[in-house]
Amino acid sequence: MKRCRHCGTDNEEGALLCSECGLDFAPSPAAQLVAKLPSAILATDTKWLWRISLVIGVPVLVLAAYLLSQGPILRLYGAKPSSISRRVPAPVRMLYQPLDRMPMPLGRLLRRYNLWWMDVEHDKREVRKLVARIDTSITNGMERSDVIKLLGQPAGWFTNAGGVQALYMYWPEVATSGRIYGAYMTNGFNIWFSNGLVLSKSPITVERE
Repeated sequence: MKRCRHCGTDNEEGALLCSECGLDFAPSPAAQLVAKLPSAILATDTKWLWRISLVIGVPVLVLAAYLLSQGPILRLYGAKPSSISRRVPAPVRMLYQPLDRMPMPLGRLLRRYNLWWMDVEHDKREVRKLVARIDTSITNGMERSDVIKLLGQPAGWFTNAGGVQALYMYWPEVATSGRIYGAYMTNGFNIWFSNGLVLSKSPITVERE
């Protein structure tokens, strides 16, 4: 039996119309279109789709390879943020120079990606460990000669009314132009001496760029 999809009446299997409501049992236009769709797709010439895919896809892949290759190149030359100009050959720097002017937020993401390749976080951790060791080694009342034996000569001596100030700075290769990439970072000390003895010390913290 053939059940009418409209009124639910049972009809003979070969019926073309519903005996109750007269519904045509032939497939609806939508059903006919769906049935013909697979054969229509197979019959379609898809060469133009491949051409469009190549025209769009190849430049996108080349651009992606260009963007993502800078980090490995920096790692290859052992570059750090402060030493890119020294370690990376000038022609290579010129090749990637347009990336320095990438608009945000893509430019920010690209810089983080490159910093990851340059292992900047590891360098920061090592400097923090060094500063922590120095912080525990220098104590009030310590003689200036012992400080110099331990730390070497400071970056500068400054005399003031309260005594003598020594400036010790540890610029890791993650620093550039006096700025640390991506974080506040303690990387040095001001040490004050009075009568040749350590009076006090205070950390020097470089601010976020």
